[in-house]
Amino acid sequence: MKQCIIICITIICYTHINAQDNPVANYLQQVGEYAEIYNGKMEKNYNMVQYANLPYYINSDFTETSIVYKKNHYPNQKARLDLFREQLVVMPKGTQYAVEICSSDVESVYMYGKTFVWLAPPKENKLKTGYYIHLAEGEKMQLFCKVSYSLWQKLQQNGAVSYFEPETRYYLRYDNRYYPIKNQSSFSKLFPRYKKQINKFAKDHQLNFKRLADNSFVSLAGYCEELLNSTGQ
Repeated sequence: MKQCIIICITIICYTHINAQDNPVANYLQQVGEYAEIYNGKMEKNYNMVQYANLPYYINSDFTETSIVYKKNHYPNQKARLDLFREQLVVMPKGTQYAVEICSSDVESVYMYGKTFVWLAPPKENKLKTGYYIHLAEGEKMQLFCKVSYSLWQKLQQNGAVSYFEPETRYYLRYDNRYYPIKNQSSFSKLFPRYKKQINKFAKDHQLNFKRLADNSFVSLAGYCEELLNSTGQ
């Protein structure tokens, strides 16, 4: 009996000591209830010597973020969004290791005052799968903004340098399809019977689709929503 007790105590002590030396066990203990969202591979960092800039939204800092992942809400996260790899990266609390989240399981990401959603539009829409900014939600239409980064190279005196070029595009989801939009003419083509009203609204409200793109598109999309609702379209 005494021998059994000694063996049990030995096993418990060994397990405890081994857990202290096991980084995985320590990591899971630290992240606790957030273990599922942190259960990804470590982020592969960009080589700052190789690239002139980085393709993160706003900047490469880890910022305060709220995430809905697999229908669970994870507030007060530190994250950054890589729009070249289309990858959300989080920094687990109490660690120094950035982790990539499985994008297809992400429902929404709130950071820098914007809400991002993961979209995989049907192939016939010819849109890239990735993170889109959800700008407006109406009964009949939704407005999205896509910021993408392409990789280019340019020659300098000390050799070639790689850099990421951003591009911003807007899309209106209407009648289960995604339509690219650039200005009021795009709305007029989509809703030809309201062309006069759309052009007048854009002029009266001094909409500027270059300098104030987000606000202008949101305003005009809301007005078109009102037009459709008023006529039962």
